Amino acid sequence: MKFIIQRFDGNKQFEQTYELEKSEYEGKTLLSVLLRIKQTRDITLNFTASCRSAICGACAVRVNGHSYLACDTKMEELLKEYDNPDTLKIAPIKNFRVISDLVVDWEPSIENLRKIKPTIVAKDEFSPEKGCKQTQEEFDRISKQWDCILCGCCASECNKLEADASDYMEPFVFTHAFRAAYDSRSKDPMIHLKPSIDNGLWMCVHCQECADRCPKGISAADDIAGLRVMAMRKGLKDGTGPAHAEAFLLDLEDTGRLNEIYLALRSEGVLANTAKMDIAFNLMKAGKMNPLHILGDEKIEGHDDLVKMIEAARAASKE
Repeated sequence: MKFIIQRFDGNKQFEQTYELEKSEYEGKTLLSVLLRIKQTRDITLNFTASCRSAICGACAVRVNGHSYLACDTKMEELLKEYDNPDTLKIAPIKNFRVISDLVVDWEPSIENLRKIKPTIVAKDEFSPEKGCKQTQEEFDRISKQWDCILCGCCASECNKLEADASDYMEPFVFTHAFRAAYDSRSKDPMIHLKPSIDNGLWMCVHCQECADRCPKGISAADDIAGLRVMAMRKGLKDGTGPAHAEAFLLDLEDTGRLNEIYLALRSEGVLANTAKMDIAFNLMKAGKMNPLHILGDEKIEGHDDLVKMIEAARAASKE
């Protein structure tokens, strides 16, 4: 079987092919295969790995364009996923600067983690004598986020980072911000929430790729949504993102239909939308936007039940 690995020597990027017998990869993990290649085929091949137990997160790579934790990926399952091909392509995780072969630069991501201050400052009521106790419910709220091992798979799959990383942090950074901000022992959630808002909290494009590829089953998309809820509750509603969310909810409560014309106006304002008249015209021309919607929409069937669900969600969130 052929393993085509993307290489980088510091100057140029190239692909190198290694052939392994079935006995060399059968019953093994992807990390074991990489180690086999390095030990028996090419000692110059560089990649990172440490625990081999899905704890450290160091060995994440891409296979055929998707991210995997190499030590936790069984070759039998991987080959089955791709209909038992005779070739696999292995590359470094995306949206990171490549240092050498499958090794990427984590320093910018660590700097983003520092921004959201992932450690907590305990409430004054706690002390070395009393400790920092939580109820089971309070612990359960953040227990899943503690499972994040900083492997980078979510960031590798993130469409927003792929399109423009200049105003957005890696999804796992928001997961750690959620964990700290929602920790019942924290004295001030705002020290984690505000940096999240300032560094792209409302820029997520909802592609759900982070949730789909996380080897620990964590949904950074849900954590981002949770931080947004906290921001709205604390009155941090400046900007297009919060305005869009409120306009979205207003349409649902009003008719159950999204009014694309009003949604844009309420989200960005009249002046911002005057520069997008060409987009609006093309949407109307393609039948994607009805100019008569400026007069309002009819309520959808079952709208009363929809409103009841919204009210029930509001009531539940206050409990």
